[in-house]
Amino acid sequence: MTDKPKAKAKPKAKNYFTEKELKCKHTGEYVFDEDFLKTLNKIREECGFPFPISSGYRSPLHPIEQRKPLGAGSHSTGKAVDILCRGEDALKVISVAMKNGIQRIGIQQKGTGRFIHLDACTQSDFPNRENFPEIAIWSY
Repeated sequence: MTDKPKAKAKPKAKNYFTEKELKCKHTGEYVFDEDFLKTLNKIREECGFPFPISSGYRSPLHPIEQRKPLGAGSHSTGKAVDILCRGEDALKVISVAMKNGIQRIGIQQKGTGRFIHLDACTQSDFPNRENFPEIAIWSY
């Protein structure tokens, strides 16, 4: 009787982000898409530097979401973040995000509040919006 070698357990993926930094800053709710969080952690790992999240989940009741003419946006799906970064770090975040399948990117790289918006929203997240742009890049 031969003992079969035991399969090595896969190392648990590292989570770089806390519920506190991803939850809605207005209501305190935490609604975050697990697949998007896995992708976000992978991006962080590949970038090799920490990046603070200035905005993660936003409840539809959040004042920013309330002001949007088409209703709550991508942050209200739990599939979007704004990452505080600038310059070379911003370029690296964008490059690594695209490599990991992120196809919706917003860029704010002037003034004091510099950030990169990443989201993984699709038409199915906004069924009432005709022609939702699943692939998009924009500046603020």
